[in-house]
Amino acid sequence: MKRAIGVVLALGLTLAGSVASAQHGTRPSGSIAGEWNITFAVQGQTASGTLNLSVEGDTLTGTVETAHTGPGKLRDGRFANKKLSATCVFEHHDSIALTGELQGEKLAGTFHTEGMEGTWEATRTAKAGAALNPQYAPFAFLIGTWDLAAQPGGRPVATQRFKWGPNQSYIWSSGSLFIDGKETPHFEGMLVWNGVNKNLDMLVAMDLQSGRAQEQGTFSVSADGTVVRDIKGVFSEGVRPMGAPEVGAQGATEHFRQTYKAQSADTLVTSVMYETASGWVPTFPGSDHLFMTRRPATTSGE
Repeated sequence: MKRAIGVVLALGLTLAGSVASAQHGTRPSGSIAGEWNITFAVQGQTASGTLNLSVEGDTLTGTVETAHTGPGKLRDGRFANKKLSATCVFEHHDSIALTGELQGEKLAGTFHTEGMEGTWEATRTAKAGAALNPQYAPFAFLIGTWDLAAQPGGRPVATQRFKWGPNQSYIWSSGSLFIDGKETPHFEGMLVWNGVNKNLDMLVAMDLQSGRAQEQGTFSVSADGTVVRDIKGVFSEGVRPMGAPEVGAQGATEHFRQTYKAQSADTLVTSVMYETASGWVPTFPGSDHLFMTRRPATTSGE
């Protein structure tokens, strides 16, 4: 019974996409994945451009481009304990060897190129998802509409939306499943700041017909910037989850966990796991490694 309920609840859990990268400047011990405005300074001259970073473990990859250097890629990149190093390789410019660190809301360090040493700084690109209220900054990268698929660029099976409430006082979350090619609403609810526990409290209606199934739990941020959604699914008496018997008088609960890790400004890797007597296991085959892709703002309405 519990396993069958867990499989059905997993359909909702897979919708909660997003660890893509932050669109703001403050993430505790933060992931540096995402888009940055970078400025190089050497011998009284400056060159500004865009730096896009992706992080997998302590491996740092990405792209960099300025009007002076043209487009380039990062090689041999590393990011650990807030410190980074990489070599920027260009087609029409000498390589630039970067070292630096995350300093609060910016990246800064030194670089070597063409026998010269200079300094560089980078600040996050301002985007619509940026948080006005600082307590929500670590979660602001979630704002938008995300499609979930088994592979990057694959056919979406679900959609997750995160929207600001009035004056960014809370986050509204909703999700849909694609059934026979049609987007069908599946759940919605609120994420609200908890000033005592320093996380977001979550309450989501999973049964949009009778209101007798829910998710409750928290959103929190781990030391490496990964967002963790800790979830208890609660089913009332009389609810009949798809493929499972009707829930009895005592009701039923399950414990789930989802993580969101940024890969780039508009892509994330997410995992959906549930707890058994022997430990955490994938909620369904492949749910330990799923992909989220942000829809362009022009089509998402964000």
